[in-house]
Amino acid sequence: MYKKITGTFLDEITYDIASSNWGEKAWAKEFTTMKEAGIDTVIIIRAGLGEKIIFNSETISKYKKILPVYQDLASLFLKLASENKMKLFFGLYDSNYFWYRNDWKTEVKINVEFADEIWEKFGENESFAGWYLPHETADTSMRIIDINTTLAKHLKEKTKLPILISPYFLGKVDPYSFFAYGERATPRSADEHIRQWEEIFENFKDLVNYCAFQDGTVNLFDLEEFVKATSEISKKNKIELWSNVETFDRDVPIKFPPIDYRKLFHKMDVVQPYVNKLITFEFSHFLSPNSIWPSARNLFERYKEFLLAKK
Repeated sequence: MYKKITGTFLDEITYDIASSNWGEKAWAKEFTTMKEAGIDTVIIIRAGLGEKIIFNSETISKYKKILPVYQDLASLFLKLASENKMKLFFGLYDSNYFWYRNDWKTEVKINVEFADEIWEKFGENESFAGWYLPHETADTSMRIIDINTTLAKHLKEKTKLPILISPYFLGKVDPYSFFAYGERATPRSADEHIRQWEEIFENFKDLVNYCAFQDGTVNLFDLEEFVKATSEISKKNKIELWSNVETFDRDVPIKFPPIDYRKLFHKMDVVQPYVNKLITFEFSHFLSPNSIWPSARNLFERYKEFLLAKK
């Protein structure tokens, strides 16, 4: 059976995309739309980033001056996920500061305390199905093995719930690559990618359950080669491979519009044999008929036509 998109990130920290500024009624409508579109899994990509958080957190306010929380999105998302029989993966905190300065221990310390607070406040919700580790890299840089293994061990001991990551390929050079790697931002081959991720997956074995690479971070016609090779090492380390089928377009000057439908369908086609699940960044902005982008509404119509033709 052809795999459609069945999971989506929720990004109301809106680090590099425009805020939809939705209230409770708009979010309730969106969750109903997502369910009707076949979404069964939602992932809070970050419960906090820098000075912004999605619920009043005593932990984060100890370490960072934060903006007031006018809407408890954590409670709202958990409630709506429960009502729509969806699984919710809860993303942790990205300081956008400490780990970029190689102070990985402070980044972890904050997140361990934050995870404990999240679990105490929300852990009994029936839709709380797992965790998302929001620190994303393409390789072993910025002490990612130390950060994610330490956090994963704590989460497993605390809750025993599965853990998802969504790293990126460094398969092409784009502005994000320059931001993260500076002058070292040169495209890598699939072999170079695998050398990095063999080491990472060996360390993540028995800790990280699911890995969904961001598919827009490699050239369109190299995607299958990268995903096929990654699937082999993920199986070896018993990490289930998903695909983060990005529904926004990295390749146009505007940051970021909904993707061209032809590129989306190609990306979905080529990963079918190698992954267990397709998720996206991010349904509400780039694929939803409720989106603030008119072209997302058009993309949704093309997407429905595409899936109908696959039956």
